[in-house]
Amino acid sequence: MGEEDACAESDRGVLTEPEARACMLRIEALAEADRPEWLRVLGCDYRLLRQVLDRADIGIAVLDPALRYRYVNAALARLNGVAAEDHLGRRIGEVVPGINVEDTEQALTAVLEDGRPRGLTVSGTTQSGNPAGPRWWHNTYHRLEDDRGATLGAAAMVLEITTDRVIRESLERTRRRLALLDQAATRIGTTLDVQRTCEELTQVLVPQLADLVAVDVMDFERFPPPSPTLQLRRLALSSTRGLQWAGHYLGAPGALIGVQPSSAAARCLDEQRPVVLNRIGAAEAQGLLADSRRAGLFRKLGIHSGCYVPLAAGHDTVGVVALARGESKDPFSDEEVSLVTELVRRAASSIDAAQRYTRQRNTAVVLQRALLSTRTAPHPEVECASRYLPTGSGAEVGGDWYDTIARPDGTTVLVVGDVMGHGLDAAATMAEYRAVVRTLAFQGLPPHEVLTRADAVAQALELERLATCLVAAIDPLTSTATMASAGHLPSLLVTAEEPGLLLETVAIGPPLGAAFEPYESDTVTLSAGSVLVLYTDGLVERRDQDIEQALTELAALDLDPAAPLDHILDTLLSRLAAAPSEDDVALLVARVRTSPSGTAVDGEV
Repeated sequence: MGEEDACAESDRGVLTEPEARACMLRIEALAEADRPEWLRVLGCDYRLLRQVLDRADIGIAVLDPALRYRYVNAALARLNGVAAEDHLGRRIGEVVPGINVEDTEQALTAVLEDGRPRGLTVSGTTQSGNPAGPRWWHNTYHRLEDDRGATLGAAAMVLEITTDRVIRESLERTRRRLALLDQAATRIGTTLDVQRTCEELTQVLVPQLADLVAVDVMDFERFPPPSPTLQLRRLALSSTRGLQWAGHYLGAPGALIGVQPSSAAARCLDEQRPVVLNRIGAAEAQGLLADSRRAGLFRKLGIHSGCYVPLAAGHDTVGVVALARGESKDPFSDEEVSLVTELVRRAASSIDAAQRYTRQRNTAVVLQRALLSTRTAPHPEVECASRYLPTGSGAEVGGDWYDTIARPDGTTVLVVGDVMGHGLDAAATMAEYRAVVRTLAFQGLPPHEVLTRADAVAQALELERLATCLVAAIDPLTSTATMASAGHLPSLLVTAEEPGLLLETVAIGPPLGAAFEPYESDTVTLSAGSVLVLYTDGLVERRDQDIEQALTELAALDLDPAAPLDHILDTLLSRLAAAPSEDDVALLVARVRTSPSGTAVDGEV
């Protein structure tokens, strides 16, 4: 059948390019007398319409009710990488099988059925290699009908949006990266606790970048190592709900993890760079994990990809961060590995600071407790009790101390002091001040002489840190306390008549080490059963409270002088030290033992 016959017999309404050309030739072959004006105008309009379709920059196609191509313009032919004539009579999946064909045909079928236009974003690849890789198109479909409303087919308009999509996804990745880095800055390193910092890192990474994250650090608890295998201590493990039992199989926090020399973790530590395992096979997994049982567990848990990132503090690698992904996520991309590495690097500095802080704090606490534990006992006539309360993890150990000294003359000297500053240096300086004050107190000097000479020694030794100190000499025979203060807060006297009296009349001199000048002593009377409370500033000082108000609250406490001294200490700490403090608390309370007649008696301490 020739082109003219095809034109004559076609009643489909949608002509192919050859059919349309044949029809136009027949119209033009008619004599002028036989060609009505309306037919000439119709032919001109059709040519104009065809030029619009053929020369459009967006892809345009016409499909019949069976979803076979009837017309494809040049733009769509270029997008699909298939000549226009090679589209005709074929279905979408035959021409561009690399796109989501099923979704496309479902949308077109729905348009043919109800006549409602639809839009659809289509992704995939075509035979056109430009650009390479995944591509995206925005398609719109509408139904074609004849003058009686019968369905002739559907028209599709295709606009490629790959460039816009790539830019948008790049911006989204950048936004996500910045959001994670910002989240890490606010959530990681909130305390100086190593384990808590590791937990914060895993909680930032899960579920945004992994389904399972573990932080393992070098185990330096035992020397020499118990075996030639490197031991890592698991400090943190976080996972999505689907992998919440992973710790049972792979090692919960606190467990020792052996690192085989051929494993991916060992490679990460040796080479100090990330090691990525994306969709590895069973044999490769066994080699890289250096453990067939462990490789089997990964498959059992549905983990298909892993990533090991070195945890480096300064120039030293102290551990490894292991990440794993299940079927809910794609393998690790280079960009994601870079982001994980940056997050781990930032967390490592916090972990390093926490480790150094922990070592220094532990050393200082051991030193301070060792010094405090060597205090002497008071005379039997004086009952004493003491407490030392270290501050929380937000600050280093301080230089607080207390002492009780039984002198040959029958008096008992009470000492409470506080070296300014925190850390190991403060604790060491505290030891020097304490030794000096104790030595001078044993010599029988009055409190003001003890402080005057202690200040002179501090000047001679060039001690860099100042110290406040309160010295009280209790004489049970006279029921008096002679006191001198070097910049220290006033002591508290609790009697049956006066629940709380701040002894603010005691002269206060400068802190020890500030200047060499004489101190003064003042004597107060201790009524029967009264209790003397000496303390350091950690008991009352708060950043958000005026010190005068805090001292007023101390004096207003309902303290029973007849209660056991430990109960009085409990009351003081529970009422005042319950709020967060930035300093240690040292407390020393004393009471003169009395007989029913009011005279001092011997008794056990």
